[in-house]
Amino acid sequence: MSSPLRDRGEFVVAAAVLGTGAGVLNLAYTADWGWILGVLILPAMIVRVFWRSMPGWLLMLWVGVPTFIGDLAVVHQSAYLVVTVALAVVAAGRRSRLDTVVMAACLISPFVIWVFGTHNWNRGIGAWLWAGGMLIGWGFGHVVGQQWALIAELERTRTRLAESAVAADRQRIARDLHDLVGHSFSVVLLHLSGARMILDTGPADTAPADAADALRRAEAVGRTGMDELRQALMLMHQGTHPPIRFGPGELDRLVALYRAAGMRVHLEVTGELDGVAAAPRIVVYDVLREALTNAAKHAGSPAATVRIGVDRDRVTVSVENALGGGTTSSGSGLGLVGLEHRVAAIDGTFEARPEGGHWVVRAQLPRRLAGVAA
Repeated sequence: MSSPLRDRGEFVVAAAVLGTGAGVLNLAYTADWGWILGVLILPAMIVRVFWRSMPGWLLMLWVGVPTFIGDLAVVHQSAYLVVTVALAVVAAGRRSRLDTVVMAACLISPFVIWVFGTHNWNRGIGAWLWAGGMLIGWGFGHVVGQQWALIAELERTRTRLAESAVAADRQRIARDLHDLVGHSFSVVLLHLSGARMILDTGPADTAPADAADALRRAEAVGRTGMDELRQALMLMHQGTHPPIRFGPGELDRLVALYRAAGMRVHLEVTGELDGVAAAPRIVVYDVLREALTNAAKHAGSPAATVRIGVDRDRVTVSVENALGGGTTSSGSGLGLVGLEHRVAAIDGTFEARPEGGHWVVRAQLPRRLAGVAA
């Protein structure tokens, strides 16, 4: 259930209930013809609920004038409670200069009655109490209005940030997909061009066979590129970030980056990464980057051991470093929790825990995504 202070409509309805209740209480304490003034005041707050564009000055005059007359004639005692609620409603909304003038007039009206001297209670402390109560209502409404303005600004800021994030994400997806498939299709075009040139200028006896060989290589590269594109799109469909092309060269560059920063990284690779599909390679890259970043920031010593094993069905990657004060915190922004989700998205397993004085990050991934054919 939302708070009435967060929604204008709910706030006005709550104020109408409170103001109408105060109006009924006022009717109970009227004298002589004061009930007529009480009946005039009673529907004002209810009308404000349904008349959303009702001017603030009109609402204040509706409740303020009968209240002033009744107090001046000493025929009712508590109508200023309704005025206090009306002040809060008007102060919370957008006010014109006329609204402010009428509100100020209501605020000083108890002292006008004091000057006329018709109401003994107002001549004592009454005028100060009513004015103070109405001032509290005005201030409360102003605070509520400021809260609404802040909420609206936060919503606008959130919308702008979301739009910026969507635009940046589109640009990143376009850039990364270009990097992912651009190389493959460039090689395909080279093979096709080579086949055409062989047929045009090659020896007649060997040209058909050489051209066919070039076309087969082009077909193989094209199929590989389409396979990588399908798996990258599957990753993005599952809610992960756009892909990063990762092969043996990228692994060496990643490790070299941390070594250049002064970190001692021992790398052991068993098996061939060339046969690993694109999606698992991408996740391997993320695991290594996050684990090495955490080790560089939080490990007891700037050293880590990276082991990557590739067998017929699975890829296993582990990163070990000496325990430090905050090794489990996130490094690159993806975080260990994010890594666990990403590994699970391609049916892998992930763990990060202390083992024998070391912090170990370990992931086991399938070599290929299930349900994705070349």
